[in-house]
Order: sequence, then structure tokens, then C-alpha cells
Amino acid sequence: MRYGPQYGPDITFLGVDRCDWSDAASYSDADVVILGAPFDGGTSYRSGTRFGPQYIRQACYLPHDGSRPCFLQIGLRGYWPEPQTLAWMAGQGMRSYEMTEIGARGLEECLVEASGIAMDECDGVFLSVDVDVCDPGHAPGTGTPEPGGLTARQLLDSVRRIAYELPLLGMDVVEVSPPHDHAEITSFLANRVVLEALSGIARRRVDARDGSARDRRQPLLDNRPGPG
Repeated sequence: MRYGPQYGPDITFLGVDRCDWSDAASYSDADVVILGAPFDGGTSYRSGTRFGPQYIRQACYLPHDGSRPCFLQIGLRGYWPEPQTLAWMAGQGMRSYEMTEIGARGLEECLVEASGIAMDECDGVFLSVDVDVCDPGHAPGTGTPEPGGLTARQLLDSVRRIAYELPLLGMDVVEVSPPHDHAEITSFLANRVVLEALSGIARRRVDARDGSARDRRQPLLDNRPGPG
């Protein structure tokens, strides 16, 4: 369903051509389809996330020409859900990485392990990025701010790595609540989350085509000096 300008200007992400979700022919040859869903129903505390898609689309100061230069739960913290829900999650075989574990073992080690679990008897993954995985200092505009989360840099690096190393079939970015944002910090972060995922997907396809492999210490762009 398209909401059009119901919650703000009806602009597209990066200014790319608009497609009609009800008309498969309008996106049948697309590599990626980006869908905005203005929705408040999943917020557990503050409302306002229905404005998130609009602000993610417009939070970009570069030309809107459609180009840019280049699971499991990770980051849980706080005092909920209640023990019964945690017990149910464990019973379903859900693996959660709380911030205390990430701090003790390191994000790198946890990501490697999580990626292995995600691909166990699985052909592809879906990535859901809740911006409140970040500390409120890096993402204040969210429905449920909780201190002690990831930094914006950690989130962007993690998303790009997942998109590059795993067969990413789809993703979403949720809990962006502009009414509670400051200087569009959260909107810019969510915008960059999408761009980092797209850059990881693109590089993965280039390497698959050329039979190459990227060292994560190297820049995404070719013909640039690496470390050392």
C-alpha cells in the first residue's frame, strides 16, 4: 500500500525511479527495491516512527541521482523483556547477544559467530536494523531509547560487513522517530545504514563476477592505497 504524501513529501530514496508495488512489471528488473512503511504500531514507548521513512529519504545532502560513491539479535540491553519472554526465546532456539557479552567478547567475535549461526541450513538472511541498537547519544530519535548501545560507527561497519559477507535477501530499518530526534542525527544514521548495506551488496556482486575477494581493511573503492 502506498501512503503517498499522507505523512510528508512523496519523495523517493536517492531520487531513483518510483515503482508501483501493485505492478510487478515496474520493478521486475530492479536489483533493489526500497519500500517505506510509515507505521507506529510496533513502538513500545514513544510514538512518531510513522515519520521515519520520510526523514530517511530526505536526510541526504548529495545529488539525488540514484548513485553514491563508495541475526539472531545483537545489541540487547535494558530491563525487559520479562523472564517469561526470554525463556520462550531460548526455547525457540533464538540466540541473543547482549551488550554485556559484546563488551566482554568483542563485537568482531560476536559478529563472526552470529554470521555462522545465521547461515546454518539457510540460503539467505533478512536483516532488521532497529536504530535503538545504538546508544541514544548516536540515535536519540527512537521510540525506546536505552543507554549503553552500539556506536554509529559500529552499526555502519556491521551492516556493511553483513551485506558483503552474507547473501542478504532483504532488510528493514525501524524505530526512527523524527519528533524525538535532534538535528536529524537519527535520520542521517538510518539513511547511511541503507547506503552501507547497498555498498556491501554491490561489492559482493562485483567480487562474485570478477572472482575476487575484498580484504575488509581495504577501501571499497578500487585503485586506492590500503594500510601499510
